[in-house]
Amino acid sequence: MTWLPLFATLLGAVIALSSALLVERRRECREDRIDRRKSKQDLYARLLAAPAHTRAQLRILADTSGLSDEERGKRARTAYAGCYAPRYELEVLAPQSVLTPALDFDQRAKALRDLLIEGTNVQGTVRMREYIDYAERVRTAMRADLGMSEST
Repeated sequence: MTWLPLFATLLGAVIALSSALLVERRRECREDRIDRRKSKQDLYARLLAAPAHTRAQLRILADTSGLSDEERGKRARTAYAGCYAPRYELEVLAPQSVLTPALDFDQRAKALRDLLIEGTNVQGTVRMREYIDYAERVRTAMRADLGMSEST
């Protein structure tokens, strides 16, 4: 009979420790999900902002007259340079359902940049329409990945 209280105490300690570890594990998993979602939100915002900023700079560049071809090319490439870092981050963090439309969108942004370097007015062109369509596809894929409905 002297072992029964010791065994009951030991069993209670094992149950308490197991319960505490389980609760801690669940808390860590929840915090990881929250951190991962926040990281994705920040990355997705940067990824959408970079081409928007580039597009604005390219529009200003298109309206600037008197530039040599070399200067126009240099400015266009500089305007696009901000798109590289978020794209590489995306390749590490995003699922394929977001990565594929994002890379397609990036190709459209490069095409606009290249047309502008050539001196082509891109406003109202098929390339501009494609750029806008692909931007919307990326936003839709990002919202789906974050679990956000279209009406939110």
